[in-house]
Parts: sequence; C-alpha cells; structure tokens
Amino acid sequence: MMMTNAGELRLESASFSHDGGRDYNEDAVGESDAFGAVRLFMLADGAGGQGGGDVAARTAIAAAKAEFMRLPAYSPDTLLRCMKTADLAVRQRQTEETRLARMASTFVALLVDYRQRKALIGNLGDSRCYVFRQNKVIAQSYDHSLVQRFIDAGLYPAERLREHPKRNVLYASLGANEETIDPFVSAASIELSSGDGVLLCSDGVWELVDEETMGRLHAMSATVAQWRDHIVAAVRGRMAPGHDNFSALVVRCAVAVPTTTQDDDERTMPPMAMQPA
Repeated sequence: MMMTNAGELRLESASFSHDGGRDYNEDAVGESDAFGAVRLFMLADGAGGQGGGDVAARTAIAAAKAEFMRLPAYSPDTLLRCMKTADLAVRQRQTEETRLARMASTFVALLVDYRQRKALIGNLGDSRCYVFRQNKVIAQSYDHSLVQRFIDAGLYPAERLREHPKRNVLYASLGANEETIDPFVSAASIELSSGDGVLLCSDGVWELVDEETMGRLHAMSATVAQWRDHIVAAVRGRMAPGHDNFSALVVRCAVAVPTTTQDDDERTMPPMAMQPA
C-alpha cells in the first residue's frame, strides 16, 4: 500500500476522443505517472489527412511519454524536452513514408507535482489547456495561430477569435515549425487547490464551447466523469455535420486522505493472546 501524506493532491482524470463528423480520428490523449509525485497529462491533434495526422498525434504522445519517463522531474525544462522530443519523432516519421511527409500535430501538456500542489502548462499549436477554480479560468495555454498574432498586435478583438475564418491557420506545430517558434511554457508554477479542474482539449471542443460554459460545467459537476460527460454533450449539441474530431482530458484535484503502509497497520495491532494449552 502506498503512503499518502496529508495535504497532497489526489488527481482524478477522465478523457474522451470522438470522430465528430469525420471518417477518422486524428486526435490522441495520454498520461503518465512516474515514480515520485510528478504526473504528465497530454493531448495531440494531428493534421495531414487520413494515415498522416493520426500517426503524428500518436507518435507525439508516445515520444513525449518516453522522454518524461526517462527523467520525470517537475520543471519547465521537462515540458520543453518532451515537446522537442515529440517534434523530432514526428519529423523522423515524416521521412519514412511519402504519405507521412506533410503530417503535423499540435501538442498540449500539463505537468503536476501533486505533493507540492503546483502545475505547469506547455503547448505548441492551438490545442488548449485551461485551469479552472470553480467557474473561473485561472490559467490558460497560448495559441500559436495566425488569429492570435492578430490579437497580440491589436488588430483583432480577442472575444471574436472563434468567428475569424482563418482561426485554424497555425504558424507552429510539431513537424511544421519552419519559424522555429519556441513552445509555450508557463512562466511560473500554477498553485493548485482542492476542487480545481484542468481541461486539455483540441480545437474541436473549444471552438464550440466557450470559457464561460466550460467553467459553468466544471462548477456544476460533482465528479470528473460528470464534467467530461457535460462537455461531450455540449459539443454534440452545437456541432454541425462534418464537424472536426473533438477530444479532451479532464483532471479534478482533491486533497488526499492520509493513509499508512501495510507494515504500519500491522505494527498498530495488539499482540495476539496466547491460548491455554
């Protein structure tokens, strides 16, 4: 039995990945729990057509997980290493088959130290990570999209991002980063509290479900499974025929109840009384 310390976080997660209105799914999700108290959650949204985007997304998740397990430290460098390793893996696969030559993938990840109750976000592309406290967003990833550049330059209002016809045009992603854009990584750790929730999602989710709705669904959900199911229902209720794949991984934080090891339990038991012969 594992020892659980008072005050550390217990992380509960759930995920989904649906085709939407497409014939195939190019999204992938994954997570990895290393020795110690560090955990990595990941989502990738591939591009490049059937037989390409799905390969790119799965390749990215597998490569990032392997790199994380090689040195599972809690630090911004860990997220950067995972994303750079994933990028190299996707580029290597591009050279192996002609049909894979133009494949690419977004990547977003959450790195959590659940003893210290803090987290870091990393991403490349426009798959997103949101951290919620009740119904409010307290931290968010950064889109590497053409429209986000317009917003940063003051040329387009942020509240209308979902309306722009070129909202899906990216200038950086795994396997397609000609400008050598550095991935986004949180400037500082995000302090987590019991009840906080984290949503990693592809654009097939966030394009249809705004932050206000995401937060409301989080606040009204008693469990992580309920929050997941509410998000799926929200997307299905809004999507048009031919809608993109939509995937998400949701995490809910709770304070762990202290436990003891089996040996400790045995030491606290009273000695067995001797039976008379």
